[in-house]
Amino acid sequence: MRRVLNLTLLLAFQFCYLEWPPNNSMFIFQGEIEIATKTESLINNLTHPVILAGLIAQILLILGVLYPKFNKKANTLGVFLLFLLVFFFFIVGIFSKNYKIFCSTLPYLALSISFIVYIRKDNS
Repeated sequence: MRRVLNLTLLLAFQFCYLEWPPNNSMFIFQGEIEIATKTESLINNLTHPVILAGLIAQILLILGVLYPKFNKKANTLGVFLLFLLVFFFFIVGIFSKNYKIFCSTLPYLALSISFIVYIRKDNS
């Protein structure tokens, strides 16, 4: 079950939507592709704290999908790091009254809460 939650969390994160002025918008997966294909500034992009935290968190979730006995604390750290990032997008969506950003974050937030509930039940 934890592996399925990790996979759905990864997918939900990829479909978080972002908008910024003037007239720019993209999903997370589009941003990741753009960052990876711009090789001249790849090192600068990957050393940005927000991008680095998101990358590390996604790697932890991928490891949680691939290895059934992956460390629960490391897995939870990955979920929590992405939760912080997505929660920031959620707050931005609320304050900017942008329903697209707001609604695109809800699946990840709901799944991360489900993950925490599952982990708590699994530990007890």
